[in-house]
Amino acid sequence: MLNEVLQRVLHPLTFEQNPSAKSVYYNVLCADGNFISCKAVIAAWLADCPEYSNLHHLKQHVCFWCECPKNELGDYVPPAKQHPWRDHNLYSTLSDANTKAADAELSSCHVHWGFNMFWHLPCIMSDLPKSDLLHTMQFGMLDHLQKWIFHFMKMQERLDKYNAISSSWPAYHDLTTKTKSYEEVSQWNGKEMQEMSRYLLGVVTQSARGGSPTQRPIFNCAIECIPALLEFNMYAPYESHDGATLSYIEDALCLFHNFEDVFLLRRGPNQMPWEGNLWRSER
Repeated sequence: MLNEVLQRVLHPLTFEQNPSAKSVYYNVLCADGNFISCKAVIAAWLADCPEYSNLHHLKQHVCFWCECPKNELGDYVPPAKQHPWRDHNLYSTLSDANTKAADAELSSCHVHWGFNMFWHLPCIMSDLPKSDLLHTMQFGMLDHLQKWIFHFMKMQERLDKYNAISSSWPAYHDLTTKTKSYEEVSQWNGKEMQEMSRYLLGVVTQSARGGSPTQRPIFNCAIECIPALLEFNMYAPYESHDGATLSYIEDALCLFHNFEDVFLLRRGPNQMPWEGNLWRSER
């Protein structure tokens, strides 16, 4: 049903329906009865991991962008060692072949057999711009970061101190006065998330002061990890990038992955990284 609906909506953009799509230009019938040649800018929407799996005919808990093995999900991969991108043309050919060898190759790529509308569009779906910073960065990365820190402080018996400091943050320039702790806020909006990113490191640093000799190395790792993700969050929304800003983003991402294990301490022995209490599949 899902692919049938998508086929009706997206079929005009396919090569078969509109050969001019190969040149990225389309002949569009206007209201005045004339055709004009225009360039359509295709964008994408955001979804969580299970929805991406359904949309792209993928098995559960795999990357929809590249053919990354399941046991490497969440690991940092340098640009020079990136996994192969998903080849939709290949998947379409293998699915149409309908042979045991083709099915086996699809299975090895964690792809289900069958028709998928996205395989027939003149673009790479995973590379399409997803112009939604609110849900990507603020309700995505920052929301997860807050949840990780909350459980981290609870596990280290610092939650009361963390709540007390975060709820007494004074007004400063354009920052509003905070009167509620993380637990007391039922829903965060985008502005609150953005403000939180500016004082979160200070709150965590003060909450983690002192500690036993066993806790101190753990606190230090958390204090190294948090600013790396916050730095990534500050650089990524730039309207344009050059070699310097891209290197800053890559360095921040690498540093975050070097210390991310500090937030995986509650993961069960039989759980995969994305199934832990502090690790969400939406990554």
